[in-house]
Amino acid sequence: MSRSLFRPTVVVAALALGLPALASGTVMRHLKLVRSFPAADTVLAASPEKITVELSEAVELTGAKLTLATKGGVPMALGALRREPTAPKVLRADVTTALAAGGYVVSWRTMSKDGHVVKGTFGFRVGAAK
Repeated sequence: MSRSLFRPTVVVAALALGLPALASGTVMRHLKLVRSFPAADTVLAASPEKITVELSEAVELTGAKLTLATKGGVPMALGALRREPTAPKVLRADVTTALAAGGYVVSWRTMSKDGHVVKGTFGFRVGAAK
């Protein structure tokens, strides 16, 4: 096959295979954070009993992680990570010890159906806003 015929054939094949996927939204679809509790940048009057992250797709616990630390980086204990029984898109970990007044950072990580690792962080405060 000559080079002049090969290039257009490859371009036509790529378009024929790629356009239906692009039109259906599957190419650009990625797992993302929908909401959390506590919500990012909120101030709570009292320590939360749990930390949750709701994602845009059902999640697997394999490889999933949820951590809590003070703004200064001191890790805080959380209970075992699990999915909410009635909400497969929600990861949850109980806060095992009441949090003192101050700022906290939640980090989360999971894997999307297409194998991409997706992660994020958000902060919140317990007590008066500063």
